[in-house]
Amino acid sequence: MSNKKEKLEYFKNILNKGLNDSLLKNRKQDYDELMELFKKHPEYPSKLKGVIDLKIIRNIRNSKYYEFNLIKDNGSIEDISYRCCIYTRNSNLDFLNAMRNSIKPQIKEFRFMSKNKCEFCGDTSNIHIDHIYLFKYLVLDFLKLFDQKDIPITFDDGIDNIAIFKKEDKDFSDSWYEYHKTHVTLRPLCKRCNLTRPKK
Repeated sequence: MSNKKEKLEYFKNILNKGLNDSLLKNRKQDYDELMELFKKHPEYPSKLKGVIDLKIIRNIRNSKYYEFNLIKDNGSIEDISYRCCIYTRNSNLDFLNAMRNSIKPQIKEFRFMSKNKCEFCGDTSNIHIDHIYLFKYLVLDFLKLFDQKDIPITFDDGIDNIAIFKKEDKDFSDSWYEYHKTHVTLRPLCKRCNLTRPKK
């Protein structure tokens, strides 16, 4: 496998072979290859401490997807993302993804209530929901309300391994949700207009 895209596809295919209670017993080659991959996890070696087996279960957030679980010698079970072993995690990107994920209900509600017609050109196809005051600036304004030490720096994996806030950061996430709801102004734009609009 010469590049990250090929690696991603290779291990995705291993995952999508389906449910399995013990890869060590039932698919030893897959087990060995995965354990080697997991050594590239950003939390290695602590992430693999005490691992005695791997299993594949349905994703607890969306049963259409599968996920790898580490089985440990103390009886605990812990999920692990093969994607973040292939792609180096970018903490800034993870933070922004978690911020976006937490306000998704607001975006969905606006999409449902709007006419889904581009405010610039009138197109009704491939509509994006755009922040008139750019999302990144809204985030920066919000962060001014917090000390640096109170801003989350680690995240859980949501569906398709996109970062979400940890349970212990619920207060921060809830504060952001309310801040966004109070300060945001949204509009529908088609993909072309959204991607070509000024970003300042």
